[in-house]
Amino acid sequence: MNDLITERTPLVIAAEINTIRHYAGKILLTSAIVIGRRLKEAKDLLPYGEWGKWLKESVCYSQRTADRLIQLCETYGTKLLVSSDSDSHPDSSLVTNLT
Repeated sequence: MNDLITERTPLVIAAEINTIRHYAGKILLTSAIVIGRRLKEAKDLLPYGEWGKWLKESVCYSQRTADRLIQLCETYGTKLLVSSDSDSHPDSSLVTNLT
């Protein structure tokens, strides 16, 4: 196998780290949005007053965290997931606004 890069240099290592960080961030955001979608689905199915109990017993999320994940899904879900399905990069302005 012919490797284009044969020498390990700080520049090569930095490029590897930045690539890994980029894909890890993309996976993290996508996962958070998908979890938010599932949480909203469960919340809509539960009887009134059971949401907090279900969160604690079933997924170990606080209500605040669950609400933030749902909000993330509702705000950015469609735009970010659609652009993540292609080989193009997601809209960087969407990702920049997330904290």
